Amino acid sequence: MFTLENQNMPIQPTEIKEIFQQIKHLKVGVIGDFAVDFYYGINQQTQEFSVETGKEVFWGVKPKTSLGAAGNVVQNLAALGVENLQVFGCMGNDIYGREMQHLFQKLNVDTTNLKTIQSGWDTCTYTKPMSVNGEENRLDFGTHNTLSEAVFEEILEAIESALPGLNVLIINQQFPNPLLTPQRIQRLNDTLSKFQNCLFVADLRAYGLHIKNILLKVNTEELARLVGISTIEEADEIACISHAQTLLEKIGGSLLITRGEHGISYISPTETQSVKALQLNTELDTVGAGDTVVAAFSASRGTGANITQSLEIANLAAAVTVQKLNQTGTATLDEILEQQNK
Repeated sequence: MFTLENQNMPIQPTEIKEIFQQIKHLKVGVIGDFAVDFYYGINQQTQEFSVETGKEVFWGVKPKTSLGAAGNVVQNLAALGVENLQVFGCMGNDIYGREMQHLFQKLNVDTTNLKTIQSGWDTCTYTKPMSVNGEENRLDFGTHNTLSEAVFEEILEAIESALPGLNVLIINQQFPNPLLTPQRIQRLNDTLSKFQNCLFVADLRAYGLHIKNILLKVNTEELARLVGISTIEEADEIACISHAQTLLEKIGGSLLITRGEHGISYISPTETQSVKALQLNTELDTVGAGDTVVAAFSASRGTGANITQSLEIANLAAAVTVQKLNQTGTATLDEILEQQNK
């Protein structure tokens, strides 16, 4: 049996500020599929034609990059004020890899264990042309790379060496091949089980069934797939919690369920808590909102904040980022406090 526990008293600004004073002292690691998001405006009706090919020339404007996939978790953590960040993963020896390094350096992220693969590996990149009609067809690089066992072993050894000094480790799997596979997640489980003083949080797009005895973040579509049913409605909190309990019987640990406009739920074998999403009367862009939730909840819990406080902060942070259009946004303390006061 389970009960619904909803917090009636919202978190106070003084509580948020106190938690954020502790967040900056955290030591956080992120392992996963790091990518670059490359945005640019595109005009596909220019009436200019290439002399060489005779094809119409498209015009690009305002190119900009940001960190994507696991990198978006990192930039969210940095925006929240985490000052000691380490990354564990791979990039290619190419223009996007150099841009990724530059973006991490701007955030003062320790990239010692971001391995550069010299050949046979394209830096994972989402190129996103934006026209008057919105985002056009993406051109992706590196999302089907294959990583050698030798390089993964180096990364795993680096994590094991770093874990005694980490407060939080976030595990991200975005793509089907590049870094984490079911077999590698099992080896990661064995490593994590040796360390009891670190908070482990996973966000695994395809392989949630393989992580064991830690906090797993899912959305309702992922939850439905993991329990073998067709769909779970975001609005149906009772169904979300019931199916979450079924999943926890298989993988242990606890779950954080993002439910879109219906909020966020936390479920463990001993407690259930939910927070309702804020009502936002504006155009929204939900790309990357799950990364914001993972970062904000993990950072808050890493300080020792309780589940209720961590849910409230994650909810406020997500409300900030979904209002930032055509970008994988982040949320700062000031933005979170401003959002709370609306």
